[in-house]
Amino acid sequence: MLAALGFMAAQMGTKTYGTPVLVKSIGPVDVAGRIESVDDLGGKDGARVVLTDLVIERMEAEGTPKKIRLRFRKTEGLKAGARIETLAKIEPPSGAVMPGSYDFRRHLFFQGIGGVGFSLTAATVLEDETDAPVFFERLRTKIDAAIKAQAGAVTGAIMSALITGERAAIDPADDDAMRDSGLYHLLSISGTHVTMVAGVLFFFARFFMACVPWVALHWPIKKIAAVIAMAGAVFYVFLAGAEVPAQRAMLTTSLIMAAIMLDRSPFSLRLVAFSALVVLAFAPFSLVGVSFQMSFAAVAALICFFEWIRPWWMMWYARAGFVRKSFMYVIAVCLTSVIAGGVTGLFSLYHFQSFAVYGVLSNMMAVPLTGIVIMPAAIVALFLMPLGLEAFPLSVMEWGTVWMLAIAHWAGGLDGAVVHVRQWGGMTFACLCIGIVLFLLWEGWRGKAVAAGIVALGLLITPFTRFPDVVVSQSGELVGVYAEGRMYVSSGRKEKFAAENWMRLAGQAGERPETFAAKSSPVACDDDGCRAALRGRNLSIVASRKGFYEDCSWADVMIAAEPLPKDECREGKIVLHLYDFKDRGAHTVYLEDLRVRSVGAENGHRPWTIAR
Repeated sequence: MLAALGFMAAQMGTKTYGTPVLVKSIGPVDVAGRIESVDDLGGKDGARVVLTDLVIERMEAEGTPKKIRLRFRKTEGLKAGARIETLAKIEPPSGAVMPGSYDFRRHLFFQGIGGVGFSLTAATVLEDETDAPVFFERLRTKIDAAIKAQAGAVTGAIMSALITGERAAIDPADDDAMRDSGLYHLLSISGTHVTMVAGVLFFFARFFMACVPWVALHWPIKKIAAVIAMAGAVFYVFLAGAEVPAQRAMLTTSLIMAAIMLDRSPFSLRLVAFSALVVLAFAPFSLVGVSFQMSFAAVAALICFFEWIRPWWMMWYARAGFVRKSFMYVIAVCLTSVIAGGVTGLFSLYHFQSFAVYGVLSNMMAVPLTGIVIMPAAIVALFLMPLGLEAFPLSVMEWGTVWMLAIAHWAGGLDGAVVHVRQWGGMTFACLCIGIVLFLLWEGWRGKAVAAGIVALGLLITPFTRFPDVVVSQSGELVGVYAEGRMYVSSGRKEKFAAENWMRLAGQAGERPETFAAKSSPVACDDDGCRAALRGRNLSIVASRKGFYEDCSWADVMIAAEPLPKDECREGKIVLHLYDFKDRGAHTVYLEDLRVRSVGAENGHRPWTIAR
C-alpha cells in the first residue's frame, strides 16, 4: 500500500509542482508577470527575480511556464507582489554538465521554473500591489533592509541568511570559507536553526512564566512554553522559505513539543519516520535531493546514538553540578559534530566531491556561539523590529557573526582543510544508503557489522570507478580531456560554469583548468582542429570541414560543434556533432572500450527533459 501511495504521490507531485519547459531560447520578448520573490545580490550585481502569472509575447498560454527567473541590473520597482513588465531574453534551464551529475533543469522544474534569463530593460510597474499571498516574502524584504541598515555589507548578508534564508548576497569568499570549514549548515536553514529558535523560545517563555508565582503554581507553564515554541518554530520556517531541511526540522520539532505536552519522551526514530512520510507525501521529488538525504541521515544517526548512550548520559547529568554540566554540553557538541559530520560527510563526498576535515573543530567553536549569542539575538531583534528598537540586538548578532566568520576563515584556511575526490559511481552510493539504513535499524553487533561491511564495500570500489576520458558540453563548444589525473579544456573562456563543474567532478575543485595549449597537455591543435592519442585510441576535435576529411580515416572518435557528414566515415567510428548535443545534451566518452554516455539518453523521456 505504501509503495502504491508513493507512486501516486510522485505522479501528483509532478503534476502539482511541474511546469512547461522552454525548448529553445526566445527573445528579446516582452514579459509581464507578478513578482513572487526577489533575491538582492548585493552591490552592483542587481537582483534575481522569480516571476509568475506570466504573459510572454508570441507564446501560447498552454506552453507558458508557471514561473521564470530573470536577472535585473537595477532593483527599482522590484517588490514582491508587484506586477511588472520588461524586455527579456529567456533560455531553457540548463541540464546536467555531464551524465550522472546534478540536473539543474530537474531542480528548477519542481520549483515551477521553466525558463531563466536576464532583463534587457528596467522593470515597468503595472500594478504596485496585488492580492497575491506574498506576506512572508514582503516580511523577508523588510527584515533584510533593517539588517543591512544596521550591519556591514559582509556581516549583513550572513545575518540575513540566518534569519530569512536568503543567501544570494553572501560574498563568494565567505561562502567558500563556510563550506570548507564544515560550517555551511549554519547558513542553510535546517534543524540547527529551528531547534535553536524553538529552544530559546521554550526557555524564555517558561522562565518568564516561572517568575510569576501564581502563574507557575496554577498554569502548566512547561506545556504552554511548548506551544509557544512550536508556533515560533513554524513561523520561522515559513519566514525562511520552508525548504526541505526546514520542513523536516519543523515537523520534528513540532512532534517534540507535542510529546512534551503529552508527557511523553520526545526522542525516537518515529520522529524521523513521520517527518519523512509527510515531506515525501507533499514533495516526493525531494527524496533524491541532497538536502533531504543529508538532513534525515544526520537526525536519524543522532537519535540512534543518543538513545544508545542515554542511560549513562542521564546518570552522569543527574549528579552533575554547573561545571560538569558545562563540560557535558561541550562533549555533546563534539559528539553531535562527529556523528552528524561523519554521516553527512559520506553524502557530501558523493554529491559535492569534498569533505571538510576540520568540521568537528570548527563546529565545536561556532555552534555554541550560534546557539548562545547569534540566534537568541536574532529572535530578540525580530520581536523589537516593529518598535524600531532592533539596533542593539542586531549589533550583538553582528558581533557573533564576525567571530563565526573568523572561525570559518581560520578553519577553512588550514592545510588540508578540504579533501577532494573524483565523482563516485551509483553502486557506491547504493552501498552507502543501504549500509547506513541497516546500521541504524539492525540491532545487535552482528547486524551492525554487516551494515558497516556494506558501507566499506561501497568505499572500496570507488577507486575502480572510471572517470570519462572526454567530456563535451551540451552546446558542443567546450571539450574536456581527462588524462594522467588532470582535466584539460579546449577553451579557458567559454562555458566557465561547465568547466568549473568538470573540475569538481574530477576531484580538482578550486583549481583552474588547464587548456589544450598547456605544455603538459596530451592534445595538439592547429587551425583545423585538435588531436590526441589516449588509451590506445585516436581522438579528433574537428574545427573545420577540412579537418574532418583529414582525420576521418585516422580517428576513432570525432567531435565537432557543427554538423558533420557521419556517413562519410568508416563504420565503427564514433562521430558526435552539433545535432547530437542539441538532442541529448552533454556527452562523455570512454576511449578504451569506445563507450558513449549522454545526459539525454540517461534521463530518458521525463516531464522536465526537452524532447526533440
